[in-house]
Amino acid sequence: MADLSVVIPTHNNRTTLKSCLEALFGQDLAADRYEIVVLDDGSTDGTEAMVRDLRSPVTLRYQWQANRGRAAARNAGSRLAKGRILFYLDSDVLATPDLLSRHYRYHEQNNGPIGVQGRTLIHPRSMVTPFMKTKELLPDLTLRRRTGLSPYHVITRNLSIRAEDLWAAGGFDESFPGYGWEDIELGLRLHARGVRFMYDPQAIGYHYDVETLARTRDKLRQAGEGAVYFWRKHRRRGGLGFFLEIHPVMLPLKWLVYRTGVIGRLIRRILPWAERRENLWACSECYNYLIWEAYY
Repeated sequence: MADLSVVIPTHNNRTTLKSCLEALFGQDLAADRYEIVVLDDGSTDGTEAMVRDLRSPVTLRYQWQANRGRAAARNAGSRLAKGRILFYLDSDVLATPDLLSRHYRYHEQNNGPIGVQGRTLIHPRSMVTPFMKTKELLPDLTLRRRTGLSPYHVITRNLSIRAEDLWAAGGFDESFPGYGWEDIELGLRLHARGVRFMYDPQAIGYHYDVETLARTRDKLRQAGEGAVYFWRKHRRRGGLGFFLEIHPVMLPLKWLVYRTGVIGRLIRRILPWAERRENLWACSECYNYLIWEAYY
């Protein structure tokens, strides 16, 4: 039986999912050490036929369910998984050949409850629009400890944990209303139960998706709703409120900037000009404003 189960939730992402799976077929981890579980969260684009037509060198499980969201899909996929280690990968992330072996090595070398966080970069072929070109315009200066990683840095598009730890913590919270925060919220619960997180910047997956401003704004609107649920669930802890940027002491300034409409009208005039000239620095500032406007 496989030691590691790759759990991939997906929804109407057939073409990129195929690339994701093909990258997993080429891993340097022995084929009998891992399996792949695709949990289809209500796709209507022929995902099932594509998956079943693939010739996989490893065990490949597929299950469809009515659309219930990211947390429910990850829980359902985790229940199907047979491995003692659960590796979560998004269906638009392409694994480097050693991604699974790097995660696997940590779990083999460490006893007790651990989680391993990998690194996700934007795939170069995704950078075809001004919006995508601004994604890595600035370097990521976030400080991440290699051992003792903060649970606030947990992102489930490239994360491995033990199955027993997931269920001991209660699994993903399926009450989150949409996109965002369900992974960090799980990280906090895992950390409270003694799970130690490690960070490997060489365990790399490439995010392969040409996002749009409109789609990202919709995600951030959902994330704003999720942030309120998250904070209330954790009894309005002060530090969490500041992390989510919704603590009451912050809101007057945030609302002045994002909800009066004065700055927004100016940004919407500047953005078309910046995009026509591909002035990426100006585009980046405009995009960031409009994204956070949707959040608030």
